[in-house]
Amino acid sequence: MNPHGDGKPEPTDPDQVLRLVEVELAQHRMALQQARSPYRAFRLASFVFLFAVVIGVALAFYYVFFSGGLDDYRTRTGKRPTPTPSVHAP
Repeated sequence: MNPHGDGKPEPTDPDQVLRLVEVELAQHRMALQQARSPYRAFRLASFVFLFAVVIGVALAFYYVFFSGGLDDYRTRTGKRPTPTPSVHAP
């Protein structure tokens, strides 16, 4: 153990030391949870937003390529005349 005279008192009860360590660890855990809690809501909101963006992109992709949205757009616009005449080679 500790030699006498180094300034460190020797604990008399090992159970008391164990209880003090448990209390210190509990306080440390509580401090970590309190420091982490403000970011939890922000992280959840960012995941929800990312999920909404991915679902929106998937629905737009489905509409354009699988349900005929691109074909509808092409038939609505039709052919437009170009401002410059086409040049045909003789």
